[in-house]
Amino acid sequence: MPNNKIPSFLLTPQPLSRGGGARVSSSFIDKGIAHISKFYETIFIQWELSRGDGLFQRLNARTKVLFLIFYIFIVSVKKDVSSEILAAVFILPFVILSRVGIFKFYWKVLLAGVIFGVIAGFPAALNVITPGVPVYSIFVMNQARDFWIYHLPETIDITAEGIMLVMMLTARVVNSVTIALLVIGTTSFSDVLKALSGFRVPEYFLMILSLSHKYVFIFLKMLRDMHAAKRARLIGRADAALWISGRIALIFNKTQSRSEDVYKAMAGRGFTGEVKLAKLRMLNTVDIIYGAMFISLWIILLII
Repeated sequence: MPNNKIPSFLLTPQPLSRGGGARVSSSFIDKGIAHISKFYETIFIQWELSRGDGLFQRLNARTKVLFLIFYIFIVSVKKDVSSEILAAVFILPFVILSRVGIFKFYWKVLLAGVIFGVIAGFPAALNVITPGVPVYSIFVMNQARDFWIYHLPETIDITAEGIMLVMMLTARVVNSVTIALLVIGTTSFSDVLKALSGFRVPEYFLMILSLSHKYVFIFLKMLRDMHAAKRARLIGRADAALWISGRIALIFNKTQSRSEDVYKAMAGRGFTGEVKLAKLRMLNTVDIIYGAMFISLWIILLII
């Protein structure tokens, strides 16, 4: 007769080990892939969940795209910081009424302004690029030198004119990112494509944008899965360069194979080369009123 009794050692509770195990730290590649994945997933969710009850969510996508184009044009042609500040004050009520989370929203805007305005534009504040009235001396050399097309003076200073130039660049970045995030955060990606179609953007270009939008997330997930599989199968330090080169070739082959499969699937479902996009709803009274208000404010900003 078979003995089906459970061994006693399986019935005895074992104390949990609280020993000092080694802490597993994430590598630079792990952190980089995680941050990139989170960034793209946040964008995707933001587009898909842009159906709130704010002001911009209720407007037609064509009105918002037109607002984006003209606002960035106005921000680009302005030549003084005061006009840029006025443009920022002009967009603030729309951000508040759109209910996009003003503190989190402007945190992203200011972060972009610091990186792409202050840090990227800091060299323009030096007298090497922007001569002017010295404000603060950074470096003193024994004698002036010439480097490529630049003349390096004996004293490298931050100039008042350079500071104004960096402030101008930062203000433009902040205003451009503000309106771009506002429109993208309150408009689904499909509605953006439909709005561009209404402005006679070539339909093949829109189809490429739509397919690329989907492929980014598909292949980003594939990249994460491959990296997780590599970490699970390899112990110790492997040849990272060899592994990365092999994964690049694999992703290239998978991309080509996926594009062929997608085309065959489209052809099997009747695709003949003609791109058809669903139409947006017609402009209503609210869209026309806000469109007229936007045009009036644009004219005021251009005049001031």
